[in-house]
Amino acid sequence: MTLLSQLLYWITTGLLIPTVALLIVLVVRALVLAGSTIATALDRRRYGSELDRALSAADVNRRVLTEIRLPKNAPLAKTMADLDVLGADAAQAQRILAALEIAHERRIADTRLLARVGPMLGLMGTLIPLGPALLGLAEGDLNALAENMLVAFATTVVGLMIGGIGFTLQQSRQRWAAEDMARAEFAATLCGRERT
Repeated sequence: MTLLSQLLYWITTGLLIPTVALLIVLVVRALVLAGSTIATALDRRRYGSELDRALSAADVNRRVLTEIRLPKNAPLAKTMADLDVLGADAAQAQRILAALEIAHERRIADTRLLARVGPMLGLMGTLIPLGPALLGLAEGDLNALAENMLVAFATTVVGLMIGGIGFTLQQSRQRWAAEDMARAEFAATLCGRERT
């Protein structure tokens, strides 16, 4: 039994460096995604109200929708352009709407990964140093205890921060995906009706 427990101890202590490295990578990724999401929010604030105003107008038509300038990197821009050149083919409209949904799902997947993996790595970073910390306590080595507890608490905080950022960004991106799908479905219906 001692050999097995020693083997498990070596495996878990060997995972500390990869866990901390992954936490650092995820912190950088979370900050990059947060900046990207803030930039997208500012763009959406600018064109979202204009687009919603155009869609709710009494005399809305396909030409009005094509005059709204959307950022080129917005998934809705490509969808609106594709719907504009589309005929009355309902199957093609569904394919274009599915492509928009897939594009939004890709954007949400990054934030979902942060929200789920960040806290898991934080927990791993908390539990792994507890073994050496308890050994240090048993041997009376308070420096080893303090160093390992410092790593344990730091990885917990970083993991929770990553998860919090990921969850917040995920909520925003899911709301934007729902808004874009509603707008695109209305535009698809409008374009199909005008071309028949």
